[in-house]
Amino acid sequence: MRLFTNKRIRDIFNHIAQESATQTELAKEMNVSTRTIRNDLKELSDVIIGSGNSLIYDRKRGYSIKIDNPAGHRVLIEQSQRPWKETRSTSERRRALLAAFMRQDVEISLEELESLWFISIYTLRNDINLLKRHFALYELDIHAEGTDKYRLSGSEIALRRCMYDHLLRSKEVEDDYYSLFSSDVHISDIKKILSQYLVQYGLVMSDVNMRFFTLMCAITCERIRGECWLLEYEFTNADPDIKAFAGEIFARLLTGTATNVPQSEIDYLAMNLAAFCSTQREGALPPGEAYIAEQAVMNHFLSYVSTSWFCDVNYDELARKNLLNHIKSMRIRVNNGITIINPLIEQIKRHYPLMYEMTLAAFSELAHFFTGEISDDEIGYLVMHIGAILEETHLKDESKTVTALVVSDQGSASTRIVCQKIVRMYPNISITKCISVEQYKMMAYVEESLVISLVEIEEKNRRVINLPPLPERWQLENMKYFLSADNAQPEAMVNYFSAEHFFVFDSQTHTKESLINFLSSQLQLQGRVDEKYYRSVLEREGRASTLLDDKIAIPHPLGLVALSTMVTVAIFPEGIEWEPGKLIKLVFMLAISEDAFIDSMLIYDYLTNILDDDVIDSLSQCNNYAEFISFSKNYFL
Repeated sequence: MRLFTNKRIRDIFNHIAQESATQTELAKEMNVSTRTIRNDLKELSDVIIGSGNSLIYDRKRGYSIKIDNPAGHRVLIEQSQRPWKETRSTSERRRALLAAFMRQDVEISLEELESLWFISIYTLRNDINLLKRHFALYELDIHAEGTDKYRLSGSEIALRRCMYDHLLRSKEVEDDYYSLFSSDVHISDIKKILSQYLVQYGLVMSDVNMRFFTLMCAITCERIRGECWLLEYEFTNADPDIKAFAGEIFARLLTGTATNVPQSEIDYLAMNLAAFCSTQREGALPPGEAYIAEQAVMNHFLSYVSTSWFCDVNYDELARKNLLNHIKSMRIRVNNGITIINPLIEQIKRHYPLMYEMTLAAFSELAHFFTGEISDDEIGYLVMHIGAILEETHLKDESKTVTALVVSDQGSASTRIVCQKIVRMYPNISITKCISVEQYKMMAYVEESLVISLVEIEEKNRRVINLPPLPERWQLENMKYFLSADNAQPEAMVNYFSAEHFFVFDSQTHTKESLINFLSSQLQLQGRVDEKYYRSVLEREGRASTLLDDKIAIPHPLGLVALSTMVTVAIFPEGIEWEPGKLIKLVFMLAISEDAFIDSMLIYDYLTNILDDDVIDSLSQCNNYAEFISFSKNYFL
């Protein structure tokens, strides 16, 4: 909540805090009348008194501040230094109104806001109606307490969820956190305490999940300080150690707060810890209904991958353990309405379209295991897990000579899949372990030969090679300047392209529908597919667009139903409209057989590698198959 009601009063405070000033001097400085300054000084006096200090007047020197409470004065100084944001723009006004409702300290009077924000009361009433719909998503209700006076009501757990989502999507978390609680505690300080605790007790949490958990802890502690208790919550079938950890975390975060935290609050924090922590202790509890359900979800997922795509998924115990741990945490999040944001979701869709589609289809059959809806962000993390497993099915066991430590702020699955690409391209690299940024900061010495980091970090005693979270092929190739490994091109890739299935068309030759019909018929004439193929391609197109990153089209059937594998290429130098308003120059129709699943991963790697605009322009200018395949070989991974 702002302590200064408007920017001018904030500026007057800054002026007086530095030196005494008379009314005349202040009026000239602020470019207003002395009468206005007198009214402002009355408001400022109330603010200063509220901080435990006082505004005093001297006939010669003017106004100054008498400091009786240094801590209260520091709070005013700190807030006065923050950039001033007007709340009269539509988005800012509604966010300020949203925060005011969630604070629940006083009723919201539209008449007061009308005079404060210079916004018509009709506009504010419209804002209230919009916020009613927003709060209804959390089963919270705005009810009237008089003419144009409102207050928010609902359960404590629903309000915390709403606060969490508000801060989760905030671009300036510290400011929005302060607007909710007016707290002297900073979220960065809470994160530091949590990081030290997790490292001390060997609990593993990705840096992304650490951000989510920190927000939950911050909100929970502030609600407890305000004596807004969550009194009816129980985290059943939980590891007792998780609850013990939650109690110790409260002890560290609520230092100096004279309050006994009820078990319901400890259970709530334990649930959030389990929802974001990657470590799951084995044998802590006998298998119960939750464990059986999570095993069923994992087994169905892996079975779906094998049966729907006709491949034998080779996964080891570590892969199964990682996937099961993720499903356990994900199920807690989904069933308790905890939102996450996957910062790599768009890249995941671009780099792993096949895996994304398969995962989405598999979990559409598992809705009965969840009480909430599985979000797009959650699906993205599952894609990383199954993608890592499938990458391992064609990772060759070669001699390795260089040891590497990988540092990532993402989850284990996305990190593992990058590691597999690195090792496949550079067989002489042996990745010893993957750690978070916080774990890296705690290290005094790096034993490995080099550090590969997917986030900016400080260099210690070993050279650091920086890569993005999901590196492009050229970014991986840049590592060769630090390494001497050779990268052999997969010869099998050339066999999946053919001059008989390469076409260059004018833009007027085909529509999307006629092109799919033509390319399918050519594949059937060559004995590559049967009559079911064309119908399956149309069914897939009916479900969702097969545009890849809005740059190329990859029409394909539902599953690996081809008799033999072939990639048909259609080039439109002038472009073809694949979706309304979306012109593309390259179309790759995929016909993949069940015995070529592993190589299909290489095909998808190739398709994602050519998504650079310059590469697409070059490929679309190829006049014959020889030019096309010669240029394409540079992008076979």
